[in-house]
Amino acid sequence: MLSAIARADEAAEAIQRELIQRDRQSAEFSHPGLRGVDAARDQAHLPGRPDERDAQRRERDAEVYSERQAPPPAPDARPLPLPGGQGHGVDPIPVQGGSR
Repeated sequence: MLSAIARADEAAEAIQRELIQRDRQSAEFSHPGLRGVDAARDQAHLPGRPDERDAQRRERDAEVYSERQAPPPAPDARPLPLPGGQGHGVDPIPVQGGSR
């Protein structure tokens, strides 16, 4: 009975490791700069935590938001000038017809 429980725990840990790996791959695909962060975490050989998947997600999110650059300046949305220069506000309409 004890060996079945131990195998179940090992299987659950293996599943968590695979989920963490998939989360990393997904994050690295959308933000290639995170590869260095995950590699540094692997080099540190830190002990696992019960909430390791959530902790790594929070760290990745913090890294992405800290690297984010200032938003690009707003495009110049003024209208373009008309060809031939600036015209009058109202064009005069000549009177048509004559006396009756």
